[in-house]
Amino acid sequence: MRVQIWSNGSAKPAEIQKAKLNIARKAGKKHIYGNTYKTRTYWNKFTDWIGASRGTSVIPKALYESKQYTQAAILRKDAAAEKLSLKLGRALTDAEYDNLVWNSNGVQNRTMREDHVRYNTDHYSASNGASKRNQRAHSISRIAHKLHGLCEMFAAPTGMTSTLLRNAVTGTTDEKSNKNKLFMTGLLGFVGLGTLYGLSESKGGIKNTAALAAGSLGSLAVSVFVAFPAGSAFCGFLGTLVGAASQLTVEKQSMGLGQKEGINKDIRQNLNDLLPHLKSAKDNAQSTKILSKAMQGRHMFGKIKADSVDAIGTPLLLKQALAAIDLSKTDVENLVSLKQAIGEYLQVDKPAENATRWERYVHAKKVTAKESHYVALASLVDHSETRTAPEHVVDTRRGLERDCLKVFHSSVLKCIAVPASYLDKVTGTEWGETLKKWATPEYQKKHAAKMADPTRAAKNSFKGEYMAKHIHQYGRITRGLIILAEGLRIVNINIILASNANLSRIFNNAALNIQATVGTGPPSRSVCLSTGRFFGGSALAAIFGVGIPAAAGGEGAITKEMPGVGLKYSYLNIGMLMFVVSIPTYIVMGLAQMTARIEGWQGDMPKSKPKGVNTIEF
Repeated sequence: MRVQIWSNGSAKPAEIQKAKLNIARKAGKKHIYGNTYKTRTYWNKFTDWIGASRGTSVIPKALYESKQYTQAAILRKDAAAEKLSLKLGRALTDAEYDNLVWNSNGVQNRTMREDHVRYNTDHYSASNGASKRNQRAHSISRIAHKLHGLCEMFAAPTGMTSTLLRNAVTGTTDEKSNKNKLFMTGLLGFVGLGTLYGLSESKGGIKNTAALAAGSLGSLAVSVFVAFPAGSAFCGFLGTLVGAASQLTVEKQSMGLGQKEGINKDIRQNLNDLLPHLKSAKDNAQSTKILSKAMQGRHMFGKIKADSVDAIGTPLLLKQALAAIDLSKTDVENLVSLKQAIGEYLQVDKPAENATRWERYVHAKKVTAKESHYVALASLVDHSETRTAPEHVVDTRRGLERDCLKVFHSSVLKCIAVPASYLDKVTGTEWGETLKKWATPEYQKKHAAKMADPTRAAKNSFKGEYMAKHIHQYGRITRGLIILAEGLRIVNINIILASNANLSRIFNNAALNIQATVGTGPPSRSVCLSTGRFFGGSALAAIFGVGIPAAAGGEGAITKEMPGVGLKYSYLNIGMLMFVVSIPTYIVMGLAQMTARIEGWQGDMPKSKPKGVNTIEF
């Protein structure tokens, strides 16, 4: 089976817009209205940075990148096969083509990467032609994915518990809503004061029998706090080992027809999705500049090195791709030309047969570097921001929070609806029917639709959820309060509460950079994530078990005595910090709703060009 390219028809406007927003975000731009964009503010960049390198974003990245690296290898080998065919003066037989392309070492090495083995279930199914050994490797890798889910559960017990309780009581609710802020304040108050008391009592603050019992509970609390990050570290360690076992099991094999069709479909889809953006950037310097920045990303070192861009900073791959586009030709002709241009760019001269190990190492690094440029190009349209990841990518924790609690919430409402129906007969109310309605999944969809319905904007205008998403429709004081409330929420949830994730992020990025620098192939995001969780969890366990107790009892520690109790506590207590931040979060958002009624709502108007801000058309 050859790599086959044809047009999928005109892309839907909504799909093109999604990709444009992703391209603009990667290029450091923010959408205002229509085709008008502005440079992202420091606050936008801060929230982008806060949300990066977490399990919820790393896993989809691993899925899409694993496919893109395989596509790059296929396109590289396909172009080499076409050159050989021209050299021989005849078409290659199917067996020759398969050996040169689908079953080549370059392609097989990419399909054997842990990220590809773990998340591409269809490729490793018996029906699509996977060998028994590769099916086993995929099964082993899925065990590592389950361990990652457990790792996430141990890593964020407070965050997971709060989300579970919130979804069980209120159903899935928007994190920006006041309902969520109020619920988090109450819950974090319980967690914060509970950890405060436990840690303080473990230091033996009150000298009586009750205090001794409380001290034992406090010691137990410390043990529990240490146990969670330690458990996360242990699961991360096991996940790394199981991932390694998967890599020891996976093998090179002759690719089956279903496997070829799956990869070919992905290549065709990505090139079709790229085409309208390349056509719009053809002979458009501004659009080309944005695509260039998006490919290079916001990384401080850049994704594409200086030797792979031209004098004005356009990546050479993008330059060749744009050169292949002819606006006077059909989409099919342009797609074929685009495939050929990408394939030619990916070519790297092979070292001689008697080459040294160092020369082979340098060659492999060059191949990986060029393939990463294709990944940068393909990820403009094939990305978690533009596509919905399949269900098997969701880990155990997210599945529990998102799906199981929805069922539980609905079941509770249905149970309450039964006695409520009998009460309705006496009181003449309709609570039974109302509860049954709330228990249906359609209700949540209708609620989301109501919040997004422009005809209901006036009814939603003073709701916290709506206000946080339409800041531009309010007065200056209200806007400031909304930004402050959202800032406090982001800091509380993504910095203080996510202490394990932030520590793990440091080690995760270090593992990625080390593997990318030393290894010859692309680093595995999934394995590096597990490794980061191991070291991050270990570090947090040490902080909880040694650092905080030492700081709370040491000289010069920032401690206070609770009035009338004689109980000392430290501001280093994470639970207490969460509670302290959660209170003003809710209060400030409440003030924003008050000032909105005073300043007035300016109507459901679209965003306009800010005064004194430079904008671009894209």
